[in-house]
Amino acid sequence: MPETKLKPLYIGKSISDLKVLYNVDEFIKGKKATMLCNSADKLLETAKKCRRSGDEELSYVQYMKYLTVVTVIQKSHEYQKEKDYLNNLLGSQNVKTALDITEKLAISLEQRYKLLNEQQKIEAEQLVEEEREAMEELKRKQVNLEKPTEDTSLVNGMPGANDVSISSRQLYSLLNEKKMNILILDSRPATCYAESRMTVGNCINVPEKIVEAGRSAAALEKSLPPESKLAWGKRKDADLVVLLDWFTTEKSHQPGTNLYTLKSILIKWDPDIIYKSAPLILEGGYEEWLLKYPMLTTNSQVKPPHNPGLSEMDDLLDDVEYPNLMDASQPVIDRASKPPSCASGSLTADSMNSVQVVTQDSVSEVHSKVFSSSSDRTSSIVRPSVDRGSKAAALQTYKERSEAVTELLRAKGLAIKSQVMEESKLEADKEWEVLRISKEKEAEEERTKLLQNREEELLLSISKLEENLQAEEIEKQLLKDKLEHSKQLEEAAEKAQSQKKEAEAKEEDVKQLVKEQEGRKASEERQRMKDAEQTKKLEEEKQKERESQEHEKGTYYTQLKNDEPSRSGIMKRSHSSPNIAQLVEDLDVGVKHKPPQFDRKIKPLQKPQPSEINAARQRDFSAVYGNKGHGITGLKNLGNTCYMNSIIQCINNTTPLVRYFCLGDYHEDVNHHNNSTQGEVAEEVAAVVRALWSGEFRSITCRDLKRVVGQHRKQFQGYEQQDSHEFFTILMDWLHEDLNKRSRKSPLKETSNDNLSPADQAWDKFRRCNVSLIRNLFYGQQKSTVRCCKCSEESETYEAFSDLSLPLPSSSNKCSLNECIKLYLYGEKISGWNCPSCKEKRDAIKKFDIQKLPPILVIHLNRFYHDGWWRKRQTYVDFPFHLDMSQFTLVPGQRYVSYDLYGISNHYGTMEGGHYTAYCKNAEYGKWYKFDDHEVSEISNNSVRSGAAYILFYSSVEYKVPGNSS
Repeated sequence: MPETKLKPLYIGKSISDLKVLYNVDEFIKGKKATMLCNSADKLLETAKKCRRSGDEELSYVQYMKYLTVVTVIQKSHEYQKEKDYLNNLLGSQNVKTALDITEKLAISLEQRYKLLNEQQKIEAEQLVEEEREAMEELKRKQVNLEKPTEDTSLVNGMPGANDVSISSRQLYSLLNEKKMNILILDSRPATCYAESRMTVGNCINVPEKIVEAGRSAAALEKSLPPESKLAWGKRKDADLVVLLDWFTTEKSHQPGTNLYTLKSILIKWDPDIIYKSAPLILEGGYEEWLLKYPMLTTNSQVKPPHNPGLSEMDDLLDDVEYPNLMDASQPVIDRASKPPSCASGSLTADSMNSVQVVTQDSVSEVHSKVFSSSSDRTSSIVRPSVDRGSKAAALQTYKERSEAVTELLRAKGLAIKSQVMEESKLEADKEWEVLRISKEKEAEEERTKLLQNREEELLLSISKLEENLQAEEIEKQLLKDKLEHSKQLEEAAEKAQSQKKEAEAKEEDVKQLVKEQEGRKASEERQRMKDAEQTKKLEEEKQKERESQEHEKGTYYTQLKNDEPSRSGIMKRSHSSPNIAQLVEDLDVGVKHKPPQFDRKIKPLQKPQPSEINAARQRDFSAVYGNKGHGITGLKNLGNTCYMNSIIQCINNTTPLVRYFCLGDYHEDVNHHNNSTQGEVAEEVAAVVRALWSGEFRSITCRDLKRVVGQHRKQFQGYEQQDSHEFFTILMDWLHEDLNKRSRKSPLKETSNDNLSPADQAWDKFRRCNVSLIRNLFYGQQKSTVRCCKCSEESETYEAFSDLSLPLPSSSNKCSLNECIKLYLYGEKISGWNCPSCKEKRDAIKKFDIQKLPPILVIHLNRFYHDGWWRKRQTYVDFPFHLDMSQFTLVPGQRYVSYDLYGISNHYGTMEGGHYTAYCKNAEYGKWYKFDDHEVSEISNNSVRSGAAYILFYSSVEYKVPGNSS
């Protein structure tokens, strides 16, 4: 995406300043949900527009308004009635996208506000420093103008605290005393230093060309000549540091000069060295030293370069015109006008005073009178008549007048010099002001450039992150499409396989029916043949009987069995003839099947089977069928229940609990008579875990679990967002109570444990009163020590814990998990502790130490804090995949110290609105999966660590799951 130039920050100075602008609860209270949806769309469009224009502050405010309106909509009664309709109005992905963008904007604004505050602080400090330096420089100039030119006296062998320079005489005196360690930094060019240098003191060369503004002392040291580095490294031991070049004086020591820059480097940019006194400038430089002490130099014949500071004075001296007395005509001398001469032959005090107050105008007038133009007289020079007797008087007169003129010229020179000094002072002040303004502009431009570079770097990094995010989103979408396509292919294959199996089953049923029909036909045919054979036998018997009757006809008559006997006859059947009817009855009896006889005493007793709960049929899971694999089924969001889904998925990937619930071992431990949940929570959690590991569903809804949880804790009845850590803590307590074997048995008798330590005694008591798999897996022991700040009295207690709630450092945006653990174990100050020794409330230090670690270690990163408002720390915590806790345990040789990460509960957003997800490592496939409510996708190991981590689940490497052969 093209880079967008960010607008400067103009609304506030911190994130908290923006909260007032997006607090719209009072304005939208009582509004209809549909109208709020329209408002939310407008706010979202405005936020996007502001973000595209580079206005991060206004964009953040609009996004927060949008999220606030969405939160109000989701809490309304209309949303519960028309959830799908309102979700369509809001957009399914808009809320999640807004949350992600708001999170990025918050991080970017925090960094920019911090950078802005630091910049303003630096600018204020620099402005104060520059004003202070300007005032000091002005004071020094005033002192320099007022103090006499003579050398100042030494104070205890050292120059005064306010001195800027040191004279050659003072330096020579200090060097002769040999009481001080003096370091002399000669900043002339290297060629000049090699040609002539001082032979006394510890003198090194710091060439002029390497002294640049903005360089630090460390950078300057790298450019020094090799022979100068040893003495430079010992500069902190020097009692006095003297700087010199060819000509610099205290007056010419101005900003922008070489020695001024070198002195600034030593004072401001040498933080590791604390100098015993401020560095001083050698007045007059090496030229002055060469004139006064040539014997203390290696070459006294060296010629100094031209001093640009003397050019103005040379020009002034060149303008002075001296009279040629030899060309002047001999005047006529009036002896009467001769002034009385002093005894000493010099000017009187009055005349001296009169000379000293002569102005420049009077000097010019006298000059013009005394030295009148000779050009008018040169054309008509008349050789005078010389009176040799008046020569001495004339010479005396010339001498007196020459001395007067000399005094006048001297007064004029002083006036001109004073004026030149004043003008040079004004010019120096102007140059200083121009230099100060240019320096401020340069500093401002440099700061602006640095800020622009920093902003460009941040924008570039943000752009790269967005590009990476966009690429990841595209890759994620492609993977989703591929996964969806593969799922469709699998479903089609499964459907075809199912149809094939159904067809085979139908074909098998038809074959079975045909086989049964053929069997019945064969049986009927056999029965018919048997009946025909029996009929044939009967016919033969009847035929034989008829033949017998015909043979015995006329002799006697035999009455048949079914014939009624003659009332008058009493004759019985003869036993010599067969009874045909009886034979037929016997044959009929032989054909009939004898009914079976049953003995009810030998019936086997039916073994009662435990009533297995069919999660898919007996509970309202609203399941979406599809084979995704064991343990990678999603959980639908029932309206802000993502906090519950995140924790359930982490529990669902805790291998010992999964085996415990899926194999049905928990049935023997369920306590239906406890006073809290009566086993209902354990039953519902077990049903959800079995459904998630059945491998039959793509997603389910844990509606019954939410209903049971809401019955026992009212805060979970509604559809408001809750804290996943609070839900996890309450759920663990309920599961422990539901599965606690000790609660339905009488307590064990007290045993003698005098030989045990206090920690082991407390743990033994806790263990005997709490017997459940939850206690075995999640509970450890920590030692709490409270020490009185007054008398150092200590109180020790041992308590069980199911998770460690670690604080985050407030001074950094990034830290490691080990730093958080150390901060947790460091201790904190509490007030109002009843000291048993002092017998009153005292301030104390409370400290935790880890005594025993559990097989499953749950770590909560305490991101939320209260400072008048509830806020969330966006600190990035770098946590490892493999955690070593051996350095944090109080007792060495612990059984459980090495842990592997297997689950993370993530929180995105702020206190006003957020979303929970879970990253879990599936034990069966050995891969990491992202559980975002009903959406489940595989992720890489590099994507597991993020700044949204809230709760970490670690499993001990030393713990072996019972019955697990792997």
